[in-house]
Amino acid sequence: MRVGGTAPAARIPMVDIARLYGIALVYYGHVVERMMYLGDPAAAAQYKFIYSFHMTLFFVLAGFISKPSLYESRPAVFLKDRWTSRLVPFLFFNAVLAGLALVAPRDFPPIDLSGPAAFGMGVARTLVDLPVFNIPTWFLMCLVSVEFIHYAAFRALRQSDARILAAIPVFYLAGYTLNRVVDPFNAGQPFSGNVWFVHEAVAMYAFYLLGVLMRRRRFLMGPVPAWILAGGAVAALAFVTFTYGLNQGPFRLIQAVVVLAGGHGNIFWFPVTAVAGSLAVLLLARLTPPAPFLTYLGSNVLVLFCLNGVFYHSLNGPVAAWAMAAFPGSPWAAFGVGVTMTAASLALCLPVVRLLNAHLPWALGKGSAHRAEITA
Repeated sequence: MRVGGTAPAARIPMVDIARLYGIALVYYGHVVERMMYLGDPAAAAQYKFIYSFHMTLFFVLAGFISKPSLYESRPAVFLKDRWTSRLVPFLFFNAVLAGLALVAPRDFPPIDLSGPAAFGMGVARTLVDLPVFNIPTWFLMCLVSVEFIHYAAFRALRQSDARILAAIPVFYLAGYTLNRVVDPFNAGQPFSGNVWFVHEAVAMYAFYLLGVLMRRRRFLMGPVPAWILAGGAVAALAFVTFTYGLNQGPFRLIQAVVVLAGGHGNIFWFPVTAVAGSLAVLLLARLTPPAPFLTYLGSNVLVLFCLNGVFYHSLNGPVAAWAMAAFPGSPWAAFGVGVTMTAASLALCLPVVRLLNAHLPWALGKGSAHRAEITA
């Protein structure tokens, strides 16, 4: 049995399904994160496993579907495109959650938004270094910085796979070094040295370039035997299982990879585990039949990513507290609660996704004349 090639449509089903798997890991990871903070060691192990690769996956996918024509365009065209497809959704969803913060309690993270001065500082920080109203949208900030780096570097790299391959470790090492200097959670300071996660974008650009190289080499784009896809996915997941615990730091914030915090850990084990995990998801996505429902959700991952802020800030905490009280110390309970909450959250988001696509497509970076290939 062979799994067929990509569909002739502009979208790539494998990428959409990989993004759906990735966003499911984001939702799940944010549930077990709250259980971890309540002292559940099983949730902590699951959190560390997922976080060892799930955010780098999105940067690989972003590079995979990057459009050379956009990066060859005039600066004004590039800026307009990024404004429409990245910055408008970022501002829209942060504005929505800022409004919710005025009327609904938030239990996480403990960022003071009480009173006009604190709220105004939250607005300022959202525009500069950390989207405090909708923390999950930090990825969009970092992705924009990655794409600006690519716009500057693309012309020097576009003609040569060898140049791209050589640039990957250079940017990774430069970003790793920069992250040892810039602390996005500079305690006691209203602003950190972070501006739109540029320090992290340098390191993440290495993974973006890996995606660019994969697409240039048409990785998994042609017919592939299903047994190879399945075997490769199992091998890659096994590699992550046996290596994620070898990354013992130095970390930042907590003892796990947290890309948001610029905390990667070991200079060697972080990238190899992150690449293996990303590869596993791509192989599983390529193996998955491209059912319309799956590809539809995958093509709307940007709104799912941004809507995750509702659960992240207000709902995951109470669910985690209930689970810890009802099933103390059970690893299967952590798994079951994580899966159930993830499925329920995505199901609740689905009508919102349909509503926004029908009535506010501009808020998703989509317009009548422009339909962005969104990656997050």
